[in-house]
Amino acid sequence: MAGETSVSDLPPQARKRLAAALLPEVGEEDHQAAAQEQALLDAAAAPPSFDWRSHGGNFVTPARDQGSCGSCWAFAVTAALESQALLANNTADVDLDLSEQVLVSCSNAGSCGGGRVNTASDYIRELGLPLEACFPYTAGDYSCGGACPDWEDTSYHVTGWHWVATTSPTVKGLKKALCLYGPLLTLMKVYTDFYSYQSGVYSRVAGTFVGWHAVLLVGYDDAGQYFVAKNSWGTRWGEEGFFRIDYSQVKNGVFFGDYTIAYEGSGPPGPQAKAFSISPAAKSFKAAGGSGAVKVSAQSGCAWTAASNADWIALTGPDSGTGSGMVSLTVAANPETSRRSGTLTIAGQTFKVKQSGAKKPAP
Repeated sequence: MAGETSVSDLPPQARKRLAAALLPEVGEEDHQAAAQEQALLDAAAAPPSFDWRSHGGNFVTPARDQGSCGSCWAFAVTAALESQALLANNTADVDLDLSEQVLVSCSNAGSCGGGRVNTASDYIRELGLPLEACFPYTAGDYSCGGACPDWEDTSYHVTGWHWVATTSPTVKGLKKALCLYGPLLTLMKVYTDFYSYQSGVYSRVAGTFVGWHAVLLVGYDDAGQYFVAKNSWGTRWGEEGFFRIDYSQVKNGVFFGDYTIAYEGSGPPGPQAKAFSISPAAKSFKAAGGSGAVKVSAQSGCAWTAASNADWIALTGPDSGTGSGMVSLTVAANPETSRRSGTLTIAGQTFKVKQSGAKKPAP
């Protein structure tokens, strides 16, 4: 059913900010890994219906409201982390409310102008998120200094994440992944008719493309031929902030399920198990090469080392240290036309390096 909703009458620019996810920068290796994952999932059986809101309890927190900020990416990532924490601790029916504002203000994954879910996922793996009360949501680009002191010591985090699908999801693969891993972070294209969704099973029937949107996939039903997802436009939109979407919308221009991420467990709140963290966790270079730096965060007195697994990635800064520091690197020019990738191992953490191939010579 379509009609007037809490967002349908907003000015066009305000509505556009509601769907401001930036497409992830995904390398060929990630596409291949996701394709292999989909093939394995397609070959496995899944039950005819499933919903994490009623699977031995409710492991999905209520829909939140991103307001006038283009932070759907932060809300979807936070929602996925909340569900993983509930599953890991077997605490169904608890409204665990974590801070989206930390992602907006502190992660460098994006802002109120949009953001990338993969970069934000790296952040919650390394540092996590504290409770909402530590840095209440402001729907604005505020300084990270507004967070409570030492918030990392009380944060929830995921132990890992991987791509379930990049650009070629399947209905069968999404269903099986949902059953295996828990609620899934995913993207979709939003058209103007989606703003007027009130209830029922959504299929795009009209409207112009607005932008990519990040949501949380929580369930499905074969009899009704639909997925169930959690949105971030408040509880006065859709079915108390959730929506059902037809299986056909995995294709059909909406591309529901593109760039789907599964989280791999959650650590308990409190001081992180890892004594070290690095930032950023990855960097891409052009074929000509270049230089970069990685920040190492560690407690005073904790020793670490750094090493490269590829001869074209050279360490130009210290290859060891104690406490927090900075590692510098250079990437040589790539003479080949194919992309290449390598890693640095820094303080036990993996820093991914990706490089474009050289342009093919003119015939």
